[in-house]
Amino acid sequence: MRRLITNIIVVLLLFSIVGCGEEGIPSVQPVANDIDKIKRGEAFFKTSEQFNRYYTDTQYISTKIIYVTPNGDGDGSISNPMSVDDAFIQISAGEEIRFLSGEYSGCWELDINRSGTYDRPIVVKAESNVNINCCSTGRKACFNLEYANYVAIDGFHLIGGDYGVRSVGGYATSEHQKGIAILNNHGEHQYKDPFFSGGSDWIVLESNIANGAGGGDGHGIYLSNGGDWMIVRNNNLYSNSNSDFQINADPASTCEGKGITYDDSRCDGSALYGLGQGISEFILVENNYFHHSEVGPNFTSVRNSIIHNNIIGFYNRHNTSFWQESNNPKLGSSNNIIEHNLFIGNNRSHVLKFIRNSTNNQVRNNILLGISSDNHSINNHTLLIEQDNSTEYSNLFESNYLVGGYFEYYTPSGTNSQNSNFNINWFENFPSDRMGDIYSFKPTTDAPFLNLGQMQSSSTLDITGNPRSNPVDLGPWHEETDSTNGHSGLLNNSIKKE
Repeated sequence: MRRLITNIIVVLLLFSIVGCGEEGIPSVQPVANDIDKIKRGEAFFKTSEQFNRYYTDTQYISTKIIYVTPNGDGDGSISNPMSVDDAFIQISAGEEIRFLSGEYSGCWELDINRSGTYDRPIVVKAESNVNINCCSTGRKACFNLEYANYVAIDGFHLIGGDYGVRSVGGYATSEHQKGIAILNNHGEHQYKDPFFSGGSDWIVLESNIANGAGGGDGHGIYLSNGGDWMIVRNNNLYSNSNSDFQINADPASTCEGKGITYDDSRCDGSALYGLGQGISEFILVENNYFHHSEVGPNFTSVRNSIIHNNIIGFYNRHNTSFWQESNNPKLGSSNNIIEHNLFIGNNRSHVLKFIRNSTNNQVRNNILLGISSDNHSINNHTLLIEQDNSTEYSNLFESNYLVGGYFEYYTPSGTNSQNSNFNINWFENFPSDRMGDIYSFKPTTDAPFLNLGQMQSSSTLDITGNPRSNPVDLGPWHEETDSTNGHSGLLNNSIKKE
C-alpha cells in the first residue's frame, strides 16, 4: 500500500521570509496556502522540495522490480525470486526491491555508491506480512542507509536489533544525506531506536508505528545531527523506554566536536544559506499520536518548524520540552508554531516547557490537561507550563485551554482559558488504559473548549483532514458546524485506528 492513509487531506504550510532579527536569524511567518500533500516540484518552507519522488509523485513507477523471498536463489522475477543479499548487491537508481510475504532475518545496507537520485529513487517495498528479524552484527539495523540518498523503505515489520531503519549522512550541511522516505513500517523492540536519522535532510517519516525501544537509546523516532526539511506525520509511538519522539541537532557533536564554536554561523546559521549544522529547521510534525512511554517529545535546537494536530500524553516522567544544550541564544528552540495539540499530563512533571532561550514560539489553540493518575479529576501538582527567566516574556500564548496544574515563569492571561475541573465526558472515549487511539479524544458536544479559537493559516485542517472554520475548536479535532445543529459530526474519518 503506497500510503497507510490515502484519502486524508492534510495541510502543509509555505513560509514567507519576512526579515532577520537582531541576531541575524531569519524569522518566518505563515501565508495562507494549504495543499493536501507536498507534490513534486512544489515549495516546502519557501524552498523547492527535494523529497523522495516515490513520496511526492503518485505516478512514479520503478524502472525495474527485483522480487525476493527468504530462500530465493533465482533471477529476481516474480516467478523465480532471488535472495535479498543478491538484490542489494545489484540494485541501481530507479529500481525497486520487492519483498514477497515471509519471515526474514538479516540486515541490509545501501551507501553513497548504491543510492537513488531525485529523479530515480531506490524503493525497498514489502508485500503484506513481511517480518524481518534485525541482525546482531555491524550496525544491527534491518536497513542501514549510510550516506545513501533517495531511498524509500515501505511497509515492513521490523523486529529487534539496534535499529529498524538507520539513515545517516555527515555533520557538515554539504554532507547531509537527502531524500529518505520511511513509510508504513512497524518497528518494535529495537535496543536503540526503531527509526533513527542523523544529518538527514528532506526526510519523511509517515504512518509508522514504533514501540518497545529499549535501554540502548529508547526513542521511537530520533532525528539527530542537524537535519533540516523534514516531515513527521501520522505516526503512532508508544511504550518506549525514553522519549517517544526526539529531535536533537546536537551541536556538541556537530559543531564543538569538529572544532567549530557554537556562535560560528556554520553552527548557528540558517539552512537556507547552507549553514547551521548545530540547528534543525523547517520541520512539519503533524497528526501524530505520541503516548504511554517514559518521556514525551524533546525539541532540542529546533527552529522555524510547525508542530500541530498531535495528541501527546501519558508519560511516566515529563511531557513535551523545547530547549537546547548550549549557552548560545541562537541555538534555542525558537520561532516555532505549536497549534491545536492535545497535551496530557498525569503526574507532577511538566506538560509543556520552554527554557534556555527557546523564544519567539507561537503557542495557540492547544489543550493542556493536568489530571490525576486515574483520569477522573484535575491534578493541581502538575506543572502545566514551565519557562525560565530567558523565556518568560518571549513566547506568545493565545487561546489555549488550561486544565488544573500550576505554572512557572508564566501567568495565564488574555484569551487563554483556565478550568479547575475535568470530566472524561468531554471526550468520546477517554482511555482508561492510557492507550486507546486518536478517536478516543474526539470531543463530545459537552466539551468546554469548542468554538474558542481563531483559525490560523498554518492549521486550517484538523487531525483527520476535516476543514476548520471560525470560530475553531481547540485541540487537534474540529467538527463541522451548521446553524441548526451546532457541532454535527466529523466530515472525515479516514485515519486508520491502530
